[in-house]
Parts: sequence; C-alpha cells; structure tokens
Amino acid sequence: MRGKKWLLTVVCALLLVGVVCVLGNWLIDPFGVFETSPLQWDSYAQTLNPRGSKVRYISERPGEYDSFVVGSSSAASYLPETLERYYGGSFYNMFHYGADTDYDRELVRYLLEQGEVKRIVLVLGLSDAYALHSKTEGLTAVPDYRVSGENEAAYKLRFLFASPSFAMEKLSSLRKDTEMPQTFDVFLPESGTYDKRLRDVESIGSLQDYLTLHGEDYLSDTADTTLPDIERCAGNVAAIREMCEEAGTELTVILTPFCREQIEQYDNAALNAFYQALSDVTDYWNFSITPLTYDERFFYDVTHTRNAAADLVVARIAGDESVGLPDAFGAYCRQGESTDAAQLKKAAGESAYLQNGSATVPILLYHHLDPDQPESETTLHPETFERQMRLLKEQGYTPISFDELIAFVEQGTPLPEKPVMITFDDGYTSNAVYAYPVLRELGFHASIFAIGCSIGHDRYYKDTQYSLTPHFGQDEITEMLDSGLISIGSHTYDMHQWPPYETVKPARENMLPLPGESETEYIDAVQTDAAREAETFAAFGIPAPDVIAFPEGAHADLTDVVLRECGYKVTLTTDESRVNTVVVGLPQTLIDLGRMTVLPGMTDEQLLQYLNERAN
Repeated sequence: MRGKKWLLTVVCALLLVGVVCVLGNWLIDPFGVFETSPLQWDSYAQTLNPRGSKVRYISERPGEYDSFVVGSSSAASYLPETLERYYGGSFYNMFHYGADTDYDRELVRYLLEQGEVKRIVLVLGLSDAYALHSKTEGLTAVPDYRVSGENEAAYKLRFLFASPSFAMEKLSSLRKDTEMPQTFDVFLPESGTYDKRLRDVESIGSLQDYLTLHGEDYLSDTADTTLPDIERCAGNVAAIREMCEEAGTELTVILTPFCREQIEQYDNAALNAFYQALSDVTDYWNFSITPLTYDERFFYDVTHTRNAAADLVVARIAGDESVGLPDAFGAYCRQGESTDAAQLKKAAGESAYLQNGSATVPILLYHHLDPDQPESETTLHPETFERQMRLLKEQGYTPISFDELIAFVEQGTPLPEKPVMITFDDGYTSNAVYAYPVLRELGFHASIFAIGCSIGHDRYYKDTQYSLTPHFGQDEITEMLDSGLISIGSHTYDMHQWPPYETVKPARENMLPLPGESETEYIDAVQTDAAREAETFAAFGIPAPDVIAFPEGAHADLTDVVLRECGYKVTLTTDESRVNTVVVGLPQTLIDLGRMTVLPGMTDEQLLQYLNERAN
C-alpha cells in the first residue's frame, strides 16, 4: 500500500512540475508565440526565432504595414525608413535566419493573402543557392502556423511543452537588459531589422586599420561552394513573381552585394549559372560584385552588408543622383538577359571609386589666442597662429568646412588635393578678434565649437561671480557666419563644467557618464543637453549643429548612439594618433575623428610632418 502511495505521490509531483512548466512557458513566452502572454518582449522573441515572432507581430497590427522586405539575413540591412523615403508606403523587414527560399515563397503567399500589399522587396544572397533549406531545425527555425499551414494548436503545443530553460533564460535576460542591444535582443521589432545602433557608430578608418581590428570577421567557412540549389532558388523566385503579378504587387528582386572573401570561393561558371537561372525567371538587380565587394568596411562580416551599403543599393535602384555612388555599381538584368562574373569583377577592379572613394583629412585643434599670456596647452600667441596659417597656405593645404567633408561622404563631392581642417574649442572671443581676421585674409574655412551656456558670457562663469575668459556673443557670431568662412558647431550646452565653480556635485566635466549614473539617466542627460544646445544656437541665429566636439575628447559608445539619434553626423575627439580616413557612402567614417592639439613650441617642421602623414 505504501508503494502505491509513493508512486501516486511521484506521479502527482511530476504532473505538478509539468503544469508549472507549461504555465511558465505561456506566461513567460520566450518565443513570442502566445498573443495573450502578459510578458511579451518582441525584441527577445525575434532574436530567438524571427520566422515565428515577426508573423505574430504583424498579425497583431493589421493594416499598419503595406510593403515588405523578404529574405534570409542577406536582407537584414534593407531598412524600412530608406525604402519608404523612395517608395512611400509602410515597410516591414521580414528577414529570417537561414537561407530558405521555400519559406520565402510561403511567406509571400501569406502576406499577399492578408490584404493589399504595395511592394515586395526580395533580397537574395549566395547562400540561397547552396542552402540546405531545413525548415524545422529546433524551435529557433519553426515558421508561424499561419505561414506553414500547420494546425494552430499543434504549433503552440510544441512551445508550451518546450524546455523550461528557454523561459528561465528569458527571465535572466530581463534582469540584464539595457537600452543598447545585447546578444539576447538584437532586433528592432517595430521595423524587423537588426539593432545596429552600436555597430553603426563604431570608428572606421583606413581599410588596413579596419582589417587589423576586424579581419577575423571576414573568414569564411561556407560548406558547399558548388551552388547546388540554384534551380530550386530560381523556381521559388518564379513562384513569388507570379503571385505578385496576380496580386498587382510590385516586386523588386535584389542580388545583394557580396564580400570579396565570399565571392572568391566560387568560380565564374558557378556564379554565371546563378545569374542566368535568375534571369530566366524574373527581372532583377545584380549587385553581387561591385567596388564595395573589395572594401570590407561596407560589411559587418563576411556575409552581412552594412546598413549603409544597402542604402546605396536602394538609392541606385531608385535613381537617386544626389547620392555618391561608385562606378559600375549594380546591373539591371531584364528577364532573359544576364551578366558575366568576369566582366563584373573587371569593372569593379577598374572603378575609379577604389582610388577616389576615400580621403584622409588631418584636423588641427586650437583654443584661446592671447598676446599677453604665456603660451600653454590651451593658449597660443596670435602670431603663432598666423605663422602656422601662412605656412599652410605656402605648402598648398586647403582648409575645408565640415559641410564639405559631409558632402564628400554623402554625395561624393570631390575634396581639394590637400585638405585640412582648422578647429577651435570653447568659443572664445579671441577666436573672433585674432583668428578670424587672419582666416578672412587667407580665405580659410574654420569651425568653432561653442559651449552653449557660455555664449555671450564675457565676464563671469555662467550666473556666478567667478571670472572667465570672454566668450563671443551675437555681434561676433553674425559677422563670422555672414563671411561664409566660419561655422559654429557644438561643444555641448553644459557638459564641459569647471568643478571648482559648480554647486552641484559631481560636476560634469565631459560627456562620459557620471559615477553611478544609470543608462537611462545618461541618455536623458545627453538628449536634454543636445536640445538646449539647439535652442541656444537658434536664439543666436546659428544653424542647427550636426557636428560636435567632445569636451576633453571623452565619450562612450552610447554617447555616439544618442548623438546620432539627435541628428549629429560628425563627432570629434582629441586623439591625435587617429588617421581620419573618410569614405564615400560610409557615414560611419565621420564618427570619432581625431584632432591634434597645437601646442606651444611646435616647430613648423613638426606641424608639417603631422599633416603630411595624414593628408591624401
């Protein structure tokens, strides 16, 4: 009898554990399957399984999206905001893990059945021609029942009875979650794209320096280089084209850019077979081999293009001539026509873009000029400054503005042969009194980075009785801006404080987070400061700033992320070792540019050596 009671107790305990696990899987819902789950976390669910959770996400928002990006992770960088700028509509990126055009076909079928779809952008990669097309490899690849046709109950039961480790991992991740992406939440659920905010503010310089840091990301171990699934891929593309034609939906097919380390694994015959198979069934854009192929900076790793590279692809398709595009960038292949891999490689290698698509630009940093004070790290005699400016003129250097630098990166507008940039930090009156007349005489551009709360303060530090070095005000601002030679950028509104004069402790001397400051508090502080700087600039008739010089050169990765969201395109440090290599089409190369502080006692030879080592 005791044995039966013991057995009954064990069975009841097991049942109770099972019920708890099932209830936990529903309540915590790590895969984002259950619409009624109280703990929905879309970024986390899409990271675990984008196939299932994205379909559930858009199904809960009927009519919100009318256009879609479809494909494997090759499609990840095609941003809805970029596509909407050219095509209108409301895009969602449905990309998924693992190349699987069988799934793409069924996903398009589902999307077209839900209502009017204006446009489908189908993005293909090389993996679509060699993938194994495994649809059910664990819960991370299970498609939503609405796409697969599986019974809803059967679909959800597999997640109800999933290992409780998934739910426990989600709870653990919730405790570790921050504003910035981590390995467990790499998606932006409102767009369906990867959260590349941190990757898109990483400092990128010369190709050689970039590969020194990231070269291992471009090693490839592709399992099959014979492209065995070409016909299967082409058949699915044909089916997608037919469905779109029947629905009156515009279809754009893109063969996305490939990195050199990926393309070099395939001989031209295999690539041509893929090109021809696609051409047999549809019109498409071929960007597989372009000048970008031979510049790893346009790729996050060997198989993923940067968002910036995909932006260039979309601009080319849309015919946007305002964007700086390489020569031989993209071929439109009408059905029945094709391209040749050898010719694409030749055109890419001979493109002037490889020689002219980048520039190195040294940046000089000055502060205060004063004829009556000893020279120091932040103060030089006006004669020293004038001598150095005339030296630049004699040596053929051309000071450029940040507008010109941005135009080079965004539009490919050429820079002069020996560009240099002249900058001043803090916004001292001496910049207008001593530097501006010299710059005006020589026709030199310069940029002054002003502390917003100090503009117009010529006697006292803020609202205190502490004296300070005078900062320029409205009269100087108007005269300098009207000349067209001087631009004024941000040195923050009030994140360059002088601790002895501050009543609130700790003082914020630079843009680093304060000790103990939470991520949310820091983001709010940077956003608030940027807004106050913009308001102050507007009050003084200064154009809204899109360039900022970090006080003391100090910042965190999060600083760049927040500033980019605030509209800043260029950020400047005080790292004089940095070689500022900027690249047409890569806005990331405008981030964390280095500057050399011109110090007392620097000889003309030393100055020229610095410039010559960092000039084109």
